[in-house]
Amino acid sequence: MKAYDRDKLVELFGNDPGTIAAVEREFYDTARDVTREIAATDDAATIARSAHRLKGASGMIGAAPLRDLSEAIERAAKAKDMPTVRRLHDRLRGEVLRVADQAGLPSEPL
Repeated sequence: MKAYDRDKLVELFGNDPGTIAAVEREFYDTARDVTREIAATDDAATIARSAHRLKGASGMIGAAPLRDLSEAIERAAKAKDMPTVRRLHDRLRGEVLRVADQAGLPSEPL
């Protein structure tokens, strides 16, 4: 399964390679930032907000696995289940790197 649905990006933004590349880069930057935000805090409300933001962005570009993980992290954070948040966060990092790989973006350690 692909990390995201590139055809969805084309449908939303047109088939201009420069535009698609910019959207992919912006999405990856957001996903990377959210992943780091979640790692940097134990505040459940902050984690839930960050995960919610990534859930929406992931849904927009058709990144179903990332969207599902973000939603699970959001639910766990709202339940203040930090062991589950941390376990899922490890998987989230891997999924963000899959997005970068599919988009051909240089990935950074998360």
